Amino acid sequence: MNRAYRAHCYLFDCLLTLQSDELFARYGEEMRSVFEDELSDAWQQGTVAIIRVWLEILAETITLIMPRYVARVRLLFAASALATAITVGSAFGFCTLGPTPVVHASVQGLSSAQSSAQLASSGSVVPLPDGHHMYLECSGDPNARPTVILANGKGLGTADAWVKVQQLVPLSIRTCSYDAIGAGRSDHIQEPHPELSPIDQVVAEMHELFEAAHLKQPYVLAGASAGGILIRRYQQQYPREVAGLVFVDSAHEEQVWRIAAISKDLDPNWNNPESLRANGFLPDSQKLTWHADIPLIVLERTEKPPRSAFPSLNEQQFDALNAEWHNHQVDLASRSKYGQLRAVAGAGHFMHQQRPDAIAEAIQDVVRQANAH
Repeated sequence: MNRAYRAHCYLFDCLLTLQSDELFARYGEEMRSVFEDELSDAWQQGTVAIIRVWLEILAETITLIMPRYVARVRLLFAASALATAITVGSAFGFCTLGPTPVVHASVQGLSSAQSSAQLASSGSVVPLPDGHHMYLECSGDPNARPTVILANGKGLGTADAWVKVQQLVPLSIRTCSYDAIGAGRSDHIQEPHPELSPIDQVVAEMHELFEAAHLKQPYVLAGASAGGILIRRYQQQYPREVAGLVFVDSAHEEQVWRIAAISKDLDPNWNNPESLRANGFLPDSQKLTWHADIPLIVLERTEKPPRSAFPSLNEQQFDALNAEWHNHQVDLASRSKYGQLRAVAGAGHFMHQQRPDAIAEAIQDVVRQANAH
């Protein structure tokens, strides 16, 4: 089983080579980490779940690399991948075709098709002050406050990753998702700012997008995994703009050195200052000082990754790793006097695909609390 798991990871690394050099350099490790989380969750569910992960990965890869090729090659590649997906999906009896690489959930009072059309019609490309463009997709009442923003981890990803969640948030709430610079329908040309770390540059791009699109403040920010670090960094830099936070099985700034204390084999860059700074992690033994007394909900997975995903760890180390992740979630909930920790049944790390209803419910609760404040 360990050999098979490593084979999946090797195939994914081969797919990564199709990405642009800039995107791979900035986000290659993040993309690999997200894939391993998805694969670990799917490994527990069986072959169908693993194939579903691969279909989503193939669809996302097509979305990311399409702008780099001429139209004829792009259409040929997309058609070939789609034909493969139809063949494999039909054979296993689980494939659902739609406008995005995820299965759409329904919105209260609307069918899936109706809500998909409404979301699609609200998408637009927003010009930024620096001349770049970012894709933004909003749903719900444009006059509602606060504005809910679904943030991609470290800036990587597209609005499609949040479709299930965005469709389940009531239309009385203004909800927006976006394609990060270098991904999807946003510009794929990235000019790094030498005075900024990559994560601070992503925060700056978010801020420029929100202002250029005239999104109504304050914001409720929701972030999954490394996106939790991103929205904490945003709140720290623009505290008056943020009225509430939703963390979806969030990463923690201390996690790299704390996990290295369990096993240094899990991350060879655990003590690399440049890598830590780029991703928003803290160096060895440094503690997180962030605190914000605003409405805050932490959603924690209840399904552990499979033991086979960590072949280098013994049983004691594996248990310590899961305990450390839980401690991270408890700590984040304590960072606000209004903080709540919610364990989400039936959810692994890829919660915005597995339990989007739990995320939508948390968003509604934080919006309600923010309005009460």
